[in-house]
Amino acid sequence: MLGFVRRSLSALGSETVKVAKMNHSPWKRELPMASLKTQEDLKGWLVGCDKDIGGFSEAHLEITKQGTGRFYGHLSLDLPSNESVMKSGYAGCRTKTRPGSFFGTPVWDTCLFEYLALRVKGDDRKYFVNLQTDGVVPTDLYQHRLFLKTPGEWETVLIPFQDFILTNQGIIQEEQIEIFRERVKNVGISIIDRASGPFELEIDHISAVNTGKDPYAREDDDE
Repeated sequence: MLGFVRRSLSALGSETVKVAKMNHSPWKRELPMASLKTQEDLKGWLVGCDKDIGGFSEAHLEITKQGTGRFYGHLSLDLPSNESVMKSGYAGCRTKTRPGSFFGTPVWDTCLFEYLALRVKGDDRKYFVNLQTDGVVPTDLYQHRLFLKTPGEWETVLIPFQDFILTNQGIIQEEQIEIFRERVKNVGISIIDRASGPFELEIDHISAVNTGKDPYAREDDDE
């Protein structure tokens, strides 16, 4: 209970500061949302795959010696003997939902930003970016393909928030409800390309931005 009260007081202070800043400067260049640079950052993430329900895929998330996150593993399309499992060959990682307070679940208000920016280095597998909002249906996800122009090299991928598609349980919904931009709760990445084999994607950070230039671009892009 004491921790809940402390989080509530902290949330109140954060909201007061946010309102004050918005009154003076409503336009911002970027909003840091998530990073994977330290072991402490790693504690704020979850990783899973079809192995959690009896499948044979493997997925891991670690911090590299260079101070970036490494999401890697091996996808298997084999189905377990459990007849209730109808699909396999998927894996994902996402930020944890932050502890709530009297003011609700901590979220990111992305309304003032045009793009979601991801600083990543990956292979030629098929990845998706997932956003979960504090909406009515907890299983709803807003998804967009993570298009990598230079596999094997660091790059900043910019995705307009307006281009995310509403899905539920991996199925695109016929009625597309606009993303609840004011209350983005989690951000994550998944791989679902229906191909067996290894995968690897490094993640530096994820931000909401208003320009095409990454404010946290690393100097070791070519390493």
